[in-house]
Amino acid sequence: MKTRLLTDRAGSGTHRLLAVALAAVAPAALAGTPINQRAAADPAGQVEISNISGSVAVTGWDRNEVEVRGELGDGTEKLEFSRTGQLTRVKVIMPKRSSHVEGTDLIVKVPAGSSIAVNTVSADLNVRDVRGAQRLQSVSGDIQTGVASEDLECKTVSGNVRVTGSGQRSLTTVMTVSGDAALERVAGEVNGNTVSGDLTVSMGETSRSRLRSTSGDLVVNGRLADDARLDFESMSGDVRVALAEPVSAEFDVSSFNGEISNCFGPKPVRTDEYAPGTELRFRQGAGGARVRIKTFNGDVQLCNK
Repeated sequence: MKTRLLTDRAGSGTHRLLAVALAAVAPAALAGTPINQRAAADPAGQVEISNISGSVAVTGWDRNEVEVRGELGDGTEKLEFSRTGQLTRVKVIMPKRSSHVEGTDLIVKVPAGSSIAVNTVSADLNVRDVRGAQRLQSVSGDIQTGVASEDLECKTVSGNVRVTGSGQRSLTTVMTVSGDAALERVAGEVNGNTVSGDLTVSMGETSRSRLRSTSGDLVVNGRLADDARLDFESMSGDVRVALAEPVSAEFDVSSFNGEISNCFGPKPVRTDEYAPGTELRFRQGAGGARVRIKTFNGDVQLCNK
């Protein structure tokens, strides 16, 4: 009887050790395995995606489903794929302690009308054919997306941003630290802020736009709505603005230590006889729109196209 009891205890201990060992190796077993998951989703729901490193590619399609494909990077713990009501979550779970984790590449298809929120650290992000609102953030990854008529917000530290619009009016907001940002065919309200990166904007008809730069250049090509309000400001970067004819606006341009060049005719004047600084205030056409441009050390070029 005593021998049997010892045997049972030994067996129980072995089982416990085996369970602990399996739990320890389970995350590693998932790493490097292919991802192929799919779930029903609301056609106008929300999709949240999170991935530390690797890449994320999001495409809108005509199915009421979210599909996730790819492969987990070595050292990754698991993929979380869940749905609660209108919200679908896709998240790459990293181990709490790891000396080496490889990036995970995610290919995600969502209903085209979805609103998406994507967060990455060093993973590049590419979005196509998504008609809903987008909130995209990365630290060092590049962001590339298209925008329709819903709001778009892109934030990155050292990654570059490229946005391609459809010509429809929307609210587009882009913020970078050292990355460059290029926006094409955006319309409506466009807001941008960069520290040392350049910001280049090609706009359709714009109504409200506010662009800020510390040391990067601001380059803007666009068409003014009748009641447009444009406000551009830079510390040491240059500002170049080209507006489509016919131009009907009041202009207020100033630079403390830079030159002002104006293709419309009027010349800038000095703000003080004994100190640097020039300004240019004039009306072109009926003057329905308002354009304000201010730099500290940067030059200003204002032209029509």
